[in-house]
Amino acid sequence: MEWIRVMLKLIIFFAIVSSVFCGKLSEEFDAERAEMCGRSLTPEKPSSNPPDDKVPWAMAINYVQGRDNGTEYYGSSILVSARHVVAPGFMAIRETDNTFKQWVWADETIVDFATCQENKMEIPKKVLKKLKIWISICQDVEQCGTHIARSVIQGWYLGNCQPGEVPFGILLLEISSNVPQNEPFFVPVCLPAEKKPLFIGDAVHFDSLDVKNGKTLITSVPAKIQKCGANIGRFVQSVCSTRESCVQGRAGTLVKKIDGRETGVAVLYNYEAGCKNDHYVSIGFFKDDLCSLAGICKTTTEPVETSSKQSLQFLLATVFVILFL
Repeated sequence: MEWIRVMLKLIIFFAIVSSVFCGKLSEEFDAERAEMCGRSLTPEKPSSNPPDDKVPWAMAINYVQGRDNGTEYYGSSILVSARHVVAPGFMAIRETDNTFKQWVWADETIVDFATCQENKMEIPKKVLKKLKIWISICQDVEQCGTHIARSVIQGWYLGNCQPGEVPFGILLLEISSNVPQNEPFFVPVCLPAEKKPLFIGDAVHFDSLDVKNGKTLITSVPAKIQKCGANIGRFVQSVCSTRESCVQGRAGTLVKKIDGRETGVAVLYNYEAGCKNDHYVSIGFFKDDLCSLAGICKTTTEPVETSSKQSLQFLLATVFVILFL
């Protein structure tokens, strides 16, 4: 019947679109990400808040903890590709008591440790519904719009998964649709090419958020890598630093300039009084997982045979053939 033929065409169409614009990045899109990542902005009209231009990968995240509506929190996350964000692990998973023998997801359901394989665990769909990414938080509405948000459609916890330990890891989140790549304001931060790109004494900056007079402000303060104390440096993915100034309660990311590009190297786990010995989770430690799960693999900018524009042209041509022939 004709309607069945039309339905089959639509199913094929949406399957093709989903494969191009959802899930892992294609090699072409990953190459474009690697070409543009880690570049601060130099607009003709600088922002009234200078970190807006310095940190165009800063995103905000709403996360809810507890059953049903629960308690809503607001923190910092970073854009790592046009459709992926990295955030602190505690925004989706936590321990229930000081024994650390039982963990729960943000909706209070108990974590099944058996689902964690090789330091990665898919986040349940119900938990993803408690997360929302705000991509427009700069002060110049003409640059990044206002109140633009994305839901989270897929996510993973990357970190240790042993009963009796704290859930010390990061979240890799896929958002519902790409950020506007034709808008120069939204720039992903680069990711490390090495698992251990940091050394004691390295100068970095801590990119985060602050809220003043009801306004969300992107912040960026100098920091320095230091040796972790024995009490907190027990994980191989541990990174520690001290900050020049302390903005507490909004999480954040350490960023280091590597080969001329701003590179996200660690995500805040917790901070000490005065931010003098903050504890972070290394992003580079999970570089292989970021590649296999999100397609964020390329760390150089060699030219590729095709571009995302060519891929889009091929997609449109394929759609035309499916729907009209």
